[in-house]
Amino acid sequence: MSTNIPNPKILILGGFGRVGMAAAQYLLSLTDVTLTLASRHPKRLPIPLSTSESSQITALKLDIKNVEALQEACRQHDLVISCVGPSGLIGNTVAQTCKKVETPLIDAGGYDPLLSSLEADEFTQPTHVPLIINVGLLPGLSGLYPQHLINTLPSDHTITGIDIYYVGRDNWSYNSAWDIISSLGDFGKDHGFCYLENNQLKRQSFFKASKKVRFPAPIGTASTMLIYSEEIIRLARQNNISNVNVYGANIGPRAALICAIAKIFGLYRTEKGIARGARWLVKASQKDMQKLQPTYGIKVDVHDKSGDTTSSELLLSDTYQATGTIIGITAKAVINGRHNGPGVFMLHEAIKHSDFMTELAQSGVITYPATTFHQPSPQEASAS
Repeated sequence: MSTNIPNPKILILGGFGRVGMAAAQYLLSLTDVTLTLASRHPKRLPIPLSTSESSQITALKLDIKNVEALQEACRQHDLVISCVGPSGLIGNTVAQTCKKVETPLIDAGGYDPLLSSLEADEFTQPTHVPLIINVGLLPGLSGLYPQHLINTLPSDHTITGIDIYYVGRDNWSYNSAWDIISSLGDFGKDHGFCYLENNQLKRQSFFKASKKVRFPAPIGTASTMLIYSEEIIRLARQNNISNVNVYGANIGPRAALICAIAKIFGLYRTEKGIARGARWLVKASQKDMQKLQPTYGIKVDVHDKSGDTTSSELLLSDTYQATGTIIGITAKAVINGRHNGPGVFMLHEAIKHSDFMTELAQSGVITYPATTFHQPSPQEASAS
């Protein structure tokens, strides 16, 4: 994709959802893009958008199951942002269309199956544009933030291990809940409770897989469980880190109970089970959020050969707004030519981490820490 496209045209599939709308608002406030918000059913633009940026935004009725219509819409734009779901039901429809018509893609979901599918195709049919998968909180920022921390460490640090903790809660939409339940079975692979030791994936029993972790307010102490993360496995290999523990938790109490039930009884094994668990999770999270505020936290502990540990924490509020902002920052990088490519990437592999974290801090979605992120020296920047 060429650098600095004048007046770029961006298509947002699922543009009227919470994430799509947040991404649109971010881009309209900071760029000169022209946006097309696509939806399966006819929609009117929200009044704030339709009045203040009427020349920059239009609505489009589009069913992505109509392959010809999807191809035509993608072909007419400089970038496609996909916020449709559930990802497990969408599959590779959007990504393969963007690859075919050679329009760059930012996918808010996709997850491991899509990533594997696209990378398998690269051996016989290399893509000629960037296809950036899993541009959200988890996966997405969950890989970029640890990579940013690693890149800011002095060059003489020999990293021997990394521990990462992810916790979050919100009033989950059905699509988000569907993907959460599906993720409990590692999107079809079911690695169980596991960790990486000496580059080997090892399982842990249910009773030994939990760990309490302390976050700043409003989270506090949270109980987490070992999870499999393809994103962090990739990050570890890219940074020659042989020991990794990744922990996660849905910290809405009712939502956490539903996730535990779905995990124990294997609801993630079938589409019917996932759908049932998703409906339960939506109702549970609605009740949780009557008394709680949405939040998402990442804690990273990086261990080095000397025995020292470098720790860092990040908290965001309103997970949907934060996800839209992350997509918007990534879109800016792509339309300005500040991305790796062409090829298939996860977020931490696609764009420059220091620039991303600085823009995220400036966006106002970070609640802790309330500081500007470290800008690396020229030597550090060249190393990253």
